[in-house]
Amino acid sequence: MTVHEGEEQESVPQKKKTLSDAEKRKQKIVPGSLMKAVIRPGGGESTPSDGDRVMYHCTVRTLDGVVVESTRSECGGKGTPIRHVLGKSKMILGLLEGIPTMLKGEVAMFKMKPELHYGEADCPLTVPDSFPKEDELHFEIEMLDFFKVKKVINEGQGWESPREPYEVKAWISAKTSEGKEILSRTHGEPYFFTFGKSEVPKGLEMGIGTMTRGEKAVVYVANQYTTQSPLMPMIEGVEEVWFEIELVHFIQVRDVLGDGRLIKRRIRDGRV
Repeated sequence: MTVHEGEEQESVPQKKKTLSDAEKRKQKIVPGSLMKAVIRPGGGESTPSDGDRVMYHCTVRTLDGVVVESTRSECGGKGTPIRHVLGKSKMILGLLEGIPTMLKGEVAMFKMKPELHYGEADCPLTVPDSFPKEDELHFEIEMLDFFKVKKVINEGQGWESPREPYEVKAWISAKTSEGKEILSRTHGEPYFFTFGKSEVPKGLEMGIGTMTRGEKAVVYVANQYTTQSPLMPMIEGVEEVWFEIELVHFIQVRDVLGDGRLIKRRIRDGRV
């Protein structure tokens, strides 16, 4: 539209960007509420980002050095590192902000005001009543490793990925991180399921939702996301399951009228 001199130009209201829950939480961070001191430098140049699985040890201490809790066996913990997916797993605010600043192998101390850890209003995580969540605390973090949740073996074709309520066919096998086989659906007919119907574990479905037709990949799923499904039962005592998937085919399914009376399945793509 041409705007002539003397005419008033109609202003178009700009849509405000909707903030994610994590972005809203980060607005609570004020200067001095989160301080970082590097105890041991890490290696490389890359740091973890959203979607990466991070593995780290965590020891929480009071400001006078008393251990509150720890993942380290020498500090009274079980010796098992924490595994989180950045942007997906529930985390305290201080680590949500601090973890992405760390290099692999780095050890850092984060000094947090209560509102940056479990004292945060509406904190997504709970702690026992004995935990000093109203105190300023030190969180010592050792960044052991971080990597993508999905490792691509063979690239797929096209750009489209399956989503609810697509019908999917895939070869699927699973094993523990130690290499013990859990299941193998790699012979006969590919496993068939409907996306969004809880017919595969939640974490596996999330991973398949990032794949394209013909892609082969390994998807790393934490225990809490290996939900029970017709594909496999709940696995007890396993921290993480590694699924190897080859996405054979998927069909777009659409409820045309929205009431289940007319279902459209796209058998072949059309041409532009």
